[in-house]
Amino acid sequence: MAIKFYFLKKRKKIMLELNRIYCLDVMEGLKQLDDESIDLIITSPPYNRRGFMKYSYNGKRKGDIWNKTIDYGGNPDIDNMPEDEYQKWQIDFLNECFRVLKKDGSLFYNHKTRVKKNKISFPLEWIDKSKFITRQIIVWDRSSSMNMDKCRYIPSTEFIFWLIKEQKNPRFKRADNIKFQSEVWKFSPEKNNDHPAPFPITLPDNIIPSVAQGERITVLDPFMGSGTVAMSAKKNGCDYIGFELFQDYIDMANERIAKI
Repeated sequence: MAIKFYFLKKRKKIMLELNRIYCLDVMEGLKQLDDESIDLIITSPPYNRRGFMKYSYNGKRKGDIWNKTIDYGGNPDIDNMPEDEYQKWQIDFLNECFRVLKKDGSLFYNHKTRVKKNKISFPLEWIDKSKFITRQIIVWDRSSSMNMDKCRYIPSTEFIFWLIKEQKNPRFKRADNIKFQSEVWKFSPEKNNDHPAPFPITLPDNIIPSVAQGERITVLDPFMGSGTVAMSAKKNGCDYIGFELFQDYIDMANERIAKI
């Protein structure tokens, strides 16, 4: 039986059903979920690459390059925020995830390091300012990179921060049927996907079975994109719910989910 989430908006009672993606801003969508109503969150926010990496090492503007590769529905403000505003947004976002997550739940938060003026920025800078506890840092070896600057070694890794609410074991038992048993996962980014920044289904497939443990849990992706987390949830016998700002990506996600 599907769990239903209720909220008040403009004095009307609205119902959010499971196994649907809603065209909502991430913060608006999260505020519509009840406290401690989600078992597992898997997500990857925009990395703010255009806002952070404004200039390359030789002083040329990077904007044109990123605009060709990262174009969130033609919205120039996404991935292009002042860094202090971006980090505050992410702290607020994480704290909303903390609120909707069950006490024994987990958030797997995919992000990466970025470099500005020869100084690296690591996501723990803002994660540690949220309410979450960092349980483990998983290294994703992408074996590829969009940044080929010759002034440094080619950055080919991202990170999956496993975040929990309490300093005790969360709901988790490492499944025998997952591909990667260690904390270093090596797989390539998804190809042939019209979304600007998708991760492959291998990523959530390596998480959901270990948290679900054969039960039908509820999995949330607040930045649903092309629906990869929803596809994995359905594939692994779980319910999903998600938010996505652009209807074109929701349509794409629903087409992909229907094929599972």
